[in-house]
Amino acid sequence: MSDQSPRGSPSAPEPSGSPTPSRGHRAGPPRRRGRTAVVLGVATVALVVVAALVVVLVVVGGGDEPGAGPAGTSTTGTSSPTTATATTTAVEPADGVVVAGTGYAFHLPDAWKDATADAAGLEGGDGIDVLVVLGPSVEAAQSNVIVEAIPAGSATDPDDLESLWRSNLVGSDGAEVEDVDDIEIDGQRAIGVRIPQRTNGEGLEFTQVAYLALHGGTQYSIALTFPLRGDAVSEPDFERLLASWSWTD
Repeated sequence: MSDQSPRGSPSAPEPSGSPTPSRGHRAGPPRRRGRTAVVLGVATVALVVVAALVVVLVVVGGGDEPGAGPAGTSTTGTSSPTTATATTTAVEPADGVVVAGTGYAFHLPDAWKDATADAAGLEGGDGIDVLVVLGPSVEAAQSNVIVEAIPAGSATDPDDLESLWRSNLVGSDGAEVEDVDDIEIDGQRAIGVRIPQRTNGEGLEFTQVAYLALHGGTQYSIALTFPLRGDAVSEPDFERLLASWSWTD
Protein backbone atom coordinates (compact mmCIF):
# COMPACT_ATOMS: atom_id res chain seq x y z
CA MET A 1 0.00 0.00 0.00
CA SER A 2 1.23 3.45 -0.73
CA ASP A 3 0.97 6.39 1.63
CA GLN A 4 -0.88 9.39 0.40
CA SER A 5 -2.30 12.51 1.93
CA PRO A 6 -6.02 12.42 2.59
CA ARG A 7 -8.31 14.69 0.73
CA GLY A 8 -10.98 16.68 2.53
CA SER A 9 -14.77 16.58 2.54
CA PRO A 10 -16.90 16.87 5.72
CA SER A 11 -20.41 17.55 7.08
CA ALA A 12 -22.03 16.75 10.51
CA PRO A 13 -21.98 14.52 13.83
CA GLU A 14 -19.99 12.12 16.20
CA PRO A 15 -17.94 9.00 18.16
CA SER A 16 -14.70 5.80 18.68
CA GLY A 17 -17.16 4.35 20.81
CA SER A 18 -19.22 3.51 17.91
CA PRO A 19 -21.44 0.87 16.46
CA THR A 20 -21.55 -0.69 13.09
CA PRO A 21 -22.46 -3.71 11.58
CA SER A 22 -20.63 -2.33 8.71
CA ARG A 23 -18.26 -5.20 8.70
CA GLY A 24 -19.72 -7.99 10.66
CA HIS A 25 -22.32 -10.51 10.01
CA ARG A 26 -23.13 -12.41 13.06
CA ALA A 27 -24.55 -15.83 12.95
CA GLY A 28 -26.27 -17.05 16.00
CA PRO A 29 -28.24 -15.40 18.72
CA PRO A 30 -27.62 -11.73 19.32
CA ARG A 31 -24.58 -11.17 21.51
CA ARG A 32 -24.13 -8.37 23.94
CA ARG A 33 -21.21 -6.11 23.39
CA GLY A 34 -19.60 -3.59 25.39
CA ARG A 35 -18.44 -0.23 26.02
CA THR A 36 -15.99 2.28 25.10
CA ALA A 37 -15.34 5.13 23.24
CA VAL A 38 -15.74 8.50 22.37
CA VAL A 39 -18.44 10.51 21.09
CA LEU A 40 -17.57 13.45 19.00
CA GLY A 41 -20.18 15.90 18.02
CA VAL A 42 -18.76 17.87 15.20
CA ALA A 43 -20.08 20.33 12.65
CA THR A 44 -18.29 23.31 14.07
CA VAL A 45 -19.41 22.54 17.62
CA ALA A 46 -17.53 21.17 20.60
CA LEU A 47 -16.65 17.48 20.70
CA VAL A 48 -17.95 15.47 23.57
CA VAL A 49 -15.95 12.54 24.83
CA VAL A 50 -17.93 9.76 26.44
CA ALA A 51 -16.30 7.14 28.69
CA ALA A 52 -12.94 5.46 28.82
CA LEU A 53 -11.88 1.82 29.00
CA VAL A 54 -10.21 2.41 32.36
CA VAL A 55 -13.44 1.35 34.05
CA VAL A 56 -13.19 -2.03 32.37
CA LEU A 57 -9.62 -2.44 33.50
CA VAL A 58 -10.45 -1.71 37.12
CA VAL A 59 -13.12 -4.38 37.25
CA VAL A 60 -11.23 -7.03 35.34
CA GLY A 61 -8.28 -6.59 37.61
CA GLY A 62 -5.28 -6.52 37.98
CA GLY A 63 4.76 -5.78 13.03
CA ASP A 64 4.12 -5.58 9.78
CA GLU A 65 3.10 -2.73 7.48
CA PRO A 66 -0.54 -1.77 7.78
CA GLY A 67 -2.64 -3.94 5.55
CA ALA A 68 -0.22 -6.85 5.77
CA GLY A 69 -2.83 -8.76 7.75
CA PRO A 70 -6.04 -9.88 6.09
CA ALA A 71 -5.16 -8.91 2.55
CA GLY A 72 -8.09 -6.85 1.49
CA THR A 73 -10.61 -8.90 3.40
CA SER A 74 -12.70 -8.59 6.49
CA THR A 75 -13.82 -11.69 8.31
CA THR A 76 -17.09 -11.90 10.13
CA GLY A 77 -19.00 -14.63 11.84
CA THR A 78 -20.34 -16.01 15.08
CA SER A 79 -18.61 -17.54 17.94
CA SER A 80 -19.48 -19.54 20.98
CA PRO A 81 -17.35 -20.59 23.91
CA THR A 82 -16.09 -23.57 21.93
CA THR A 83 -16.58 -22.98 18.21
CA ALA A 84 -16.69 -20.20 15.69
CA THR A 85 -17.93 -19.96 12.14
CA ALA A 86 -16.90 -17.18 9.84
CA THR A 87 -17.44 -15.98 6.33
CA THR A 88 -15.11 -13.72 4.43
CA THR A 89 -16.15 -10.70 2.40
CA ALA A 90 -13.71 -8.81 0.23
CA VAL A 91 -13.06 -5.27 1.41
CA GLU A 92 -10.52 -3.00 -0.25
CA PRO A 93 -8.16 -1.79 2.48
CA ALA A 94 -7.56 1.92 2.76
CA ASP A 95 -4.20 2.95 1.32
CA GLY A 96 -3.75 6.53 2.44
CA VAL A 97 -1.51 8.02 5.12
CA VAL A 98 -0.34 5.59 7.80
CA VAL A 99 -1.46 6.27 11.38
CA ALA A 100 0.43 4.46 14.13
CA GLY A 101 -0.93 3.84 17.61
CA THR A 102 0.05 1.73 20.61
CA GLY A 103 0.80 -1.67 19.10
CA TYR A 104 -0.99 -1.14 15.80
CA ALA A 105 -1.11 0.90 12.62
CA PHE A 106 -3.62 1.48 9.83
CA HIS A 107 -4.09 3.48 6.65
CA LEU A 108 -6.47 6.42 6.32
CA PRO A 109 -9.19 6.45 3.66
CA ASP A 110 -9.35 9.48 1.38
CA ALA A 111 -10.42 12.74 3.05
CA TRP A 112 -9.56 11.51 6.56
CA LYS A 113 -6.98 13.23 8.76
CA ASP A 114 -4.97 12.22 11.81
CA ALA A 115 -6.13 14.59 14.58
CA THR A 116 -4.52 12.75 17.50
CA ALA A 117 -2.45 15.79 18.39
CA ASP A 118 -5.68 17.68 19.10
CA ALA A 119 -7.19 14.98 21.34
CA ALA A 120 -5.42 16.13 24.51
CA GLY A 121 -7.31 19.42 24.36
CA LEU A 122 -10.72 17.71 24.40
CA GLU A 123 -12.73 16.93 27.49
CA GLY A 124 -11.78 13.37 28.41
CA GLY A 125 -9.23 13.32 25.62
CA ASP A 126 -6.48 11.89 27.79
CA GLY A 127 -7.95 8.42 27.24
CA ILE A 128 -7.66 8.65 23.46
CA ASP A 129 -4.81 6.75 21.83
CA VAL A 130 -5.65 7.81 18.26
CA LEU A 131 -8.23 10.19 16.84
CA VAL A 132 -8.87 10.50 13.09
CA VAL A 133 -11.53 12.67 11.49
CA LEU A 134 -13.32 12.94 8.16
CA GLY A 135 -12.59 16.54 7.26
CA PRO A 136 -9.87 19.18 7.54
CA SER A 137 -10.00 19.56 11.33
CA VAL A 138 -11.70 18.35 14.50
CA GLU A 139 -13.99 21.37 14.53
CA ALA A 140 -15.05 20.97 10.90
CA ALA A 141 -15.15 17.17 10.82
CA GLN A 142 -18.13 15.21 9.63
CA SER A 143 -17.22 11.96 11.40
CA ASN A 144 -14.50 10.54 13.60
CA VAL A 145 -12.88 7.31 14.66
CA ILE A 146 -11.39 7.02 18.13
CA VAL A 147 -9.13 4.25 19.38
CA GLU A 148 -8.58 3.62 23.06
CA ALA A 149 -5.85 1.22 24.19
CA ILE A 150 -5.16 0.16 27.78
CA PRO A 151 -3.87 -2.96 29.55
CA ALA A 152 -6.39 -5.81 29.52
CA GLY A 153 -5.66 -6.92 33.05
CA SER A 154 -6.62 -10.57 33.56
CA ALA A 155 -8.91 -10.63 30.51
CA THR A 156 -7.93 -13.03 27.75
CA ASP A 157 -10.93 -12.66 25.45
CA PRO A 158 -13.21 -9.73 24.44
CA ASP A 159 -16.12 -11.55 26.08
CA ASP A 160 -14.45 -11.07 29.46
CA LEU A 161 -14.92 -7.31 29.07
CA GLU A 162 -18.14 -7.29 27.08
CA SER A 163 -20.62 -6.36 29.79
CA LEU A 164 -18.70 -3.35 31.12
CA TRP A 165 -17.62 -2.23 27.66
CA ARG A 166 -21.22 -2.09 26.56
CA SER A 167 -22.37 -0.42 29.76
CA ASN A 168 -19.74 2.30 29.47
CA LEU A 169 -20.49 2.88 25.83
CA VAL A 170 -24.16 3.42 26.56
CA GLY A 171 -23.27 5.95 29.23
CA SER A 172 -25.96 7.79 31.16
CA ASP A 173 -28.31 8.59 28.31
CA GLY A 174 -29.69 5.05 28.03
CA ALA A 175 -28.97 4.81 24.31
CA GLU A 176 -30.33 1.74 22.56
CA VAL A 177 -27.58 -0.69 21.61
CA GLU A 178 -27.76 -3.28 18.84
CA ASP A 179 -25.45 -6.27 18.54
CA VAL A 180 -23.44 -6.70 15.35
CA ASP A 181 -21.45 -9.63 14.05
CA ASP A 182 -18.01 -10.44 15.34
CA ILE A 183 -15.27 -9.51 12.90
CA GLU A 184 -11.55 -10.17 12.64
CA ILE A 185 -9.08 -7.31 12.79
CA ASP A 186 -5.79 -8.55 11.36
CA GLY A 187 -6.62 -12.05 12.58
CA GLN A 188 -7.86 -10.95 16.01
CA ARG A 189 -11.50 -11.55 16.92
CA ALA A 190 -13.41 -8.38 17.79
CA ILE A 191 -16.92 -8.00 19.18
CA GLY A 192 -19.04 -5.04 18.18
CA VAL A 193 -22.14 -2.94 18.79
CA ARG A 194 -24.12 -0.30 16.99
CA ILE A 195 -25.97 2.62 18.59
CA PRO A 196 -28.40 3.64 15.84
CA GLN A 197 -29.31 7.03 17.23
CA ARG A 198 -27.87 9.39 19.80
CA THR A 199 -28.09 13.13 20.43
CA ASN A 200 -25.30 15.26 21.84
CA GLY A 201 -25.55 18.40 23.95
CA GLU A 202 -25.77 20.55 20.83
CA GLY A 203 -28.82 18.67 19.55
CA LEU A 204 -26.88 16.87 16.81
CA GLU A 205 -28.07 13.35 16.01
CA PHE A 206 -25.50 10.72 15.20
CA THR A 207 -24.86 6.98 14.96
CA GLN A 208 -22.02 5.03 16.54
CA VAL A 209 -20.35 1.72 15.70
CA ALA A 210 -17.71 0.23 17.99
CA TYR A 211 -15.51 -2.85 18.20
CA LEU A 212 -13.51 -4.29 21.07
CA ALA A 213 -10.46 -6.51 20.52
CA LEU A 214 -7.67 -7.86 22.72
CA HIS A 215 -4.11 -8.23 21.49
CA GLY A 216 -0.82 -8.64 23.28
CA GLY A 217 -2.33 -8.01 26.71
CA THR A 218 -4.00 -4.77 25.62
CA GLN A 219 -7.69 -4.04 25.04
CA TYR A 220 -8.54 -1.91 22.03
CA SER A 221 -11.82 -0.08 21.65
CA ILE A 222 -12.29 1.26 18.12
CA ALA A 223 -15.33 3.43 17.52
CA LEU A 224 -16.83 5.34 14.64
CA THR A 225 -19.20 8.29 15.11
CA PHE A 226 -21.02 9.74 12.12
CA PRO A 227 -24.13 11.78 11.23
CA LEU A 228 -27.48 10.03 11.60
CA ARG A 229 -28.57 11.34 8.20
CA GLY A 230 -26.93 12.28 4.95
CA ASP A 231 -23.72 10.27 5.35
CA ALA A 232 -22.99 7.55 2.81
CA VAL A 233 -19.23 7.26 3.20
CA SER A 234 -18.24 6.91 6.86
CA GLU A 235 -19.22 3.28 7.41
CA PRO A 236 -17.59 2.00 4.19
CA ASP A 237 -14.51 4.06 5.08
CA PHE A 238 -14.48 2.50 8.56
CA GLU A 239 -14.51 -0.96 7.01
CA ARG A 240 -11.60 -0.03 4.77
CA LEU A 241 -9.68 1.41 7.70
CA LEU A 242 -10.16 -1.79 9.70
CA ALA A 243 -9.21 -3.92 6.67
CA SER A 244 -5.86 -2.07 6.54
CA TRP A 245 -5.21 -2.56 10.27
CA SER A 246 -1.99 -4.31 11.32
CA TRP A 247 -0.76 -5.29 14.75
CA THR A 248 2.82 -4.09 15.17
CA ASP A 249 3.94 -5.70 18.40
